[in-house]
Amino acid sequence: MTPTAATATRAAGRREGGAGRRGGANAVGMVLALVRRDLGDPRQFRLPLLLDVAFGVVNLVVFLFISRVLTPATGTDLTRSPSYFDFVAVGITFLLVLQAASTQLTGRVIREQRSGTLELLAAQPVPVSALAIGTAGYPFLFVLLRSGVYLTILATVLGLRTEHADWWGVTVVLVAGSAAMMGVGIGLAAFTIAVGHGDGAARLVVVGLSFVSGTYFPVSELPGPLPELTAVLPSRIALDGLRAALTGGHWAWSAGALLAATALLLPVASWAFGRALRIAARRGTLKRD
Repeated sequence: MTPTAATATRAAGRREGGAGRRGGANAVGMVLALVRRDLGDPRQFRLPLLLDVAFGVVNLVVFLFISRVLTPATGTDLTRSPSYFDFVAVGITFLLVLQAASTQLTGRVIREQRSGTLELLAAQPVPVSALAIGTAGYPFLFVLLRSGVYLTILATVLGLRTEHADWWGVTVVLVAGSAAMMGVGIGLAAFTIAVGHGDGAARLVVVGLSFVSGTYFPVSELPGPLPELTAVLPSRIALDGLRAALTGGHWAWSAGALLAATALLLPVASWAFGRALRIAARRGTLKRD
């Protein structure tokens, strides 16, 4: 075990036992410091945003033409969406959040491990929840900006029907949904640290949640009891809430359910993140080649 890994192990043990009187201030400072570090690097912000928007617009245009060719069967429940394009456009927008919670966050953790930054951060005497949320902060702030750009392009250029939209509701549900998915992302980051192979697990999560949450087709088309079983998934609740808010429907229940999911998932995921740090520190794998 390297000296830094031994220090990280002791620091993780102190965090697990309590952060002390200044833990709250240290936690906020750590979160803000990590977010400022990432926002201060324009290479991570400008070009990725332009490339993501370009790719996303092409993807949306493809589905726009698909929706003009394919007609949903009579009686298909599109969750208040006036057309299939309106339905799938919301799904693709929230898919950005799923990707931020899975592939982007795990990829970030892998880079931090390879550079040795994670080992150094784990040795700091701050609550592990601050390290977990700070690491996830930039990807989720970035994805909120991207989602806003997507919705603007959809409404002004590609013909998304928004005449009845409650934009306050759209904002609340999108933020609450992102917060809930942050808990999922931190859990995947913990898996990446403790076990490795987080990139493969993250891709599987994206595909699985997209399939069962109603990203590309209504959940009513799922076989067997899956439509009922998936009703508790934060990703499905967020998609239903976004579609309701964009069509003038009731979104408050979805927002409340997402906030409750966040209150449950974030502490559990932060605990798992701390345990993963301790496991990796004992094994000497906080830094991977």
